[in-house]
Amino acid sequence: MKKNLKIILAIVILFIISGLYFYRQKPSSSGQSVWTDKLQLEYANALLAKGLNANSAQAFEAYIEKSRADKRDLASICYKLGNIYMDLKEYEKALANFYKSELLNPDSDYKQDVNQKIVSALENLGLSQQAQYELESRTSIKPTVQKNEKIAVRIGKREITNEEIDMVINRLPEQVKRGLSSNDVKLRFVREYVATEVLYEKGKKLGLDKNINTRAAVEDFKKQLVLQELLQDEIRKELKVTPEDIALYYKANKDKYRTPERARVSFLELNDPGKSDETALKLKQGKGKKMEQWIEKDSVLLPQDLGESKEAIGSIFKQEKGGVINPVKIKDKLYMFIINEKEPEREQAFEEVKGKVEGEYRKQKEQQIVQSFLDKALEQQEIEILYQPKIENEKAAK
Repeated sequence: MKKNLKIILAIVILFIISGLYFYRQKPSSSGQSVWTDKLQLEYANALLAKGLNANSAQAFEAYIEKSRADKRDLASICYKLGNIYMDLKEYEKALANFYKSELLNPDSDYKQDVNQKIVSALENLGLSQQAQYELESRTSIKPTVQKNEKIAVRIGKREITNEEIDMVINRLPEQVKRGLSSNDVKLRFVREYVATEVLYEKGKKLGLDKNINTRAAVEDFKKQLVLQELLQDEIRKELKVTPEDIALYYKANKDKYRTPERARVSFLELNDPGKSDETALKLKQGKGKKMEQWIEKDSVLLPQDLGESKEAIGSIFKQEKGGVINPVKIKDKLYMFIINEKEPEREQAFEEVKGKVEGEYRKQKEQQIVQSFLDKALEQQEIEILYQPKIENEKAAK
C-alpha cells in the first residue's frame, strides 16, 4: 500500500512539473512573439530616417543576426548597413558588411557600387595595396594596364613612375606649375613629394590615419574637391563673356581704373643734421639713390625697405618736380628726398586695363553663377535651418 502511494505521489509531481514547464513555454494568443522581424526592420529604418545612424546600425545588426529572410533580402540589408558605416566613418564595419552582402548575392543590381565602396573603404583605412588588389581583381572597375612605364623613384618595394609624378604636377595650381620650369626645382619638388609619401606611410603605421578626426578631415576634403569640380562644371556651362560685356563693365566702373597721383624720387641718408644744405645740393646734382618704383599718394610704405612714413609721403606730394624734401625721420634715421618725376591722377584708357577689366568681370560673373546655383539647390530640397549661434543665445539670455 505504501509502495503504491509513493508511485501515485511521484506521478502527481511529474504532472505538476510538466504543467509548469508547458505554462512557461506557452506562446502568446496569436501563436507568435510580440516583437517580429518585420517590426525590427521597421524600427531600424525609422531610426535611419530620423538621422540616428549609430542606433540604426545596431538595430540592423540585430535584425541580420536573428532574421530568417532570404539571401537576397539579407544582402540588401547588409549593403545598406555598409553604407551607414561608411557615413559613420567606421570603415572596418563597412567592409565587413559589403563583403557579407557580396557573398549573399554576388549578382546584385548594386554590385558595381559595392565594388567601388570596398575600394574606397580600403583607401580610407590606408590599405592602399589591398585597395589596388581589389581594384585590379574586380573586372568591372579594372583600369587599363600601363606598360613600359619608367620608374622615377623606389621606396622599398614600392615604385613611383614618371607618369605618377607628372600627374601630381598636373594637379598643382597653374602658378605653382610655372615655378617648376627648371630641372633643379622639379627635382627638389620630387624629393619633397617622396618625403611626404615616406612620412605618410610612417603615420599609417602609427595608426594616425584611423583617427576619427583625421578621417573626418579627409571626408571634408573630398567633399570640397567634388564641390569645386561641380561648381567649375556649372561655371563652364553658364559663363559667357563677350567683348561688349567687358567694355560695358569698364564704362560702369571707370572710377576703379584710375591711376592715383604718383612720384619717383631719389634719396640720401642724412647722418649730420647740420649738413642738410650739402645733402640737398648732392641730390640736385643727381648723386642720390634713385627709386625705380613709383610712390602713390595714398600709400604709406616707401620702397627699398625704408619703411612706413606718412610724413615723408605727405611731404613728397607737396613738392613739384625738382623739389627737395626737408629731413624726415624714418626708423630712427634721417632722410632727404628729391622729386625726379611726378604724374597727376588720371583715368586709365580701356586698352591699358583691358586684361584687368576682363578678369574682374569674369570673377563677378562666376560669383553670381555659383550663388544662383547654390540658391536653386536649396530651393529644390525641403530645408529648415534651426541652428542658432551661441553668441546670439548668450546675448538673448542677458
